[in-house]
Amino acid sequence: MKTFDYIAHIESLAHKSLKIDEFCHIMQNYFPEYSELSNECFFEVLIALNAPITRYTNQCDNQMEYVGLNSKDILLNEAKLCFVDIETTSSNIEYGQIIEIGAIMVQNGKIHKIFDSLIHSNYVPNDIIELTGIDAKMLENAPNINETLKKFRDFLGDCVFVAHNVLFDYNFLSDSMIHHGIPPLFNTRLCTVELSKKTIPSRKHALPYLNKALGINMKISHRALADSFSSMQLYNICMLNLPSNIKTLQELIDFSKCSIHYQSYSINKKH
Repeated sequence: MKTFDYIAHIESLAHKSLKIDEFCHIMQNYFPEYSELSNECFFEVLIALNAPITRYTNQCDNQMEYVGLNSKDILLNEAKLCFVDIETTSSNIEYGQIIEIGAIMVQNGKIHKIFDSLIHSNYVPNDIIELTGIDAKMLENAPNINETLKKFRDFLGDCVFVAHNVLFDYNFLSDSMIHHGIPPLFNTRLCTVELSKKTIPSRKHALPYLNKALGINMKISHRALADSFSSMQLYNICMLNLPSNIKTLQELIDFSKCSIHYQSYSINKKH
C-alpha cells in the first residue's frame, strides 16, 4: 500500500461526501487489519489517527449518515499549520532514507513549536553531502529512524501538513512510517508550490529562487528546518495576495489547485 492510494479517497470528500458505510468499506480495503471492526469503531480509529473527516446526518436522505472533510469548516486563522521539510539520501523511497526532519507548528501567525532532528544513517551519497552538507559522521549518534518518525508523528498531531512540493515530503514520510510499522499520515495537506503559482507571478517557483527573489533571505538552503522556515515565510507572502473571498482551509486548498492564477505580487528580477 502507498500513501497516495488512500489519501486520494479522503481528499475526494472535499467535493463529494460518501455514506459512512461506503466510505468505511473503501478505507478498509487499504487497512484490512481493521476489517473486523464495525463501521462506528473504524471511523473512530481514523479520527484517532488524525484523519480530517467528520460525520453528519443528511436530512434529505432518510437521516443517512455521511462523511465529509472538516477542512470545510476550519477558518484560515484557526487552522493549525505545520510547515515540514525533509532531507533524504535519495528521492526514491524504494532505496532512499530520511536523514533529517524539520517542522514548524504555527497557528494564527504565531510559532508554537519546532521539531528538528537528524536521523541515523551509515551512508550518505556524495551528491547529497554536497547538496545538504550532511555526512555520515554527523549522523553517527543521531536517533534511529523508527524513533524519530514516531516522535514526528506525535508532534504533527492533527495539524495541516504544509510543504514546498508537499507530495514528496508527505508521501516519503508516510510511506516510511508504513515501512517501519508506524501508522501512516492522514493529515490534510497544502502545497506552497501550488499556492505560490496562484499568488506570485514568477517564472520559477523553486524554494531557493523564491527565497532570494522575495527577500526571505534564509542563508541556509537544503537543510530541513531552514527550508521549513522559508516555506512558512513564503506562505505568509502568498496570503497577502489571497482573494478576499477565501475564508476556510478547504477554500484555500481548492484555490491552490485550481487553474485560475491570481497575480499581484510580481517578481521583476532577471536572473
